[in-house]
Amino acid sequence: ELLPMKKLITAASLLIASVGGSAAVNVPKYDVAAGKAIAESVCGACHGVDGVSTVPAQPNLGGQNVKYLYKQLTNFKEGARVNPIMAAQVAKLTDQDMANVAGYYASQPRWGVAYVNPAYAAAGQKLFYGGNSSRGVIPCAGCHGGKGNGNDFAAFPRIGGQHPAYIATQLKLFRAAGREDEVADPSQVRHNDAAKKGEKGMMQVVASKLSDNDIKVLSDYISGLH
Repeated sequence: ELLPMKKLITAASLLIASVGGSAAVNVPKYDVAAGKAIAESVCGACHGVDGVSTVPAQPNLGGQNVKYLYKQLTNFKEGARVNPIMAAQVAKLTDQDMANVAGYYASQPRWGVAYVNPAYAAAGQKLFYGGNSSRGVIPCAGCHGGKGNGNDFAAFPRIGGQHPAYIATQLKLFRAAGREDEVADPSQVRHNDAAKKGEKGMMQVVASKLSDNDIKVLSDYISGLH
């Protein structure tokens, strides 16, 4: 039986300041029409022109937080977030181009909804809303919201309904960054949640405490949130 939602939401009511945060993200004024042209020529093959990806390894982008999208694009270009494919795609984009495409995808309807595997629902819900205090795991809902809609002001992404395979991969990349001081292959870690280089951001800290099973049940549960 799933835990009472009110109780779980209460457990997830954390102050963002208590777990740290990213530097402010300022998105240049953007042109949605210009962003659509970039999406059609550069991004659509993987993420869909409307922001709905048909490939589980590639994230849905439609209706995503514009600050988050712009930050990820700039991080890929600067190398703060490592992905050879994305680095190649953004290499020729200007800051204005990245703002335009971020604004375009943010303006699109939110992606569709997946369904939670009943076998994982209770465990996933408990971690998402209540965390695990004995292991120092804070609730995901504290930053990403009770329905996984994210936080536009803080540039925390919408994750509800996202592909579970993509969510799992990102949690594992953050976990690797949080557990290791040095990793030979930078593409196997993700540390662009930190406000300053060399610091551990909140996602690294949280993910470092997750087991493989935690990631499995969380990814499945989050994919069904709407």
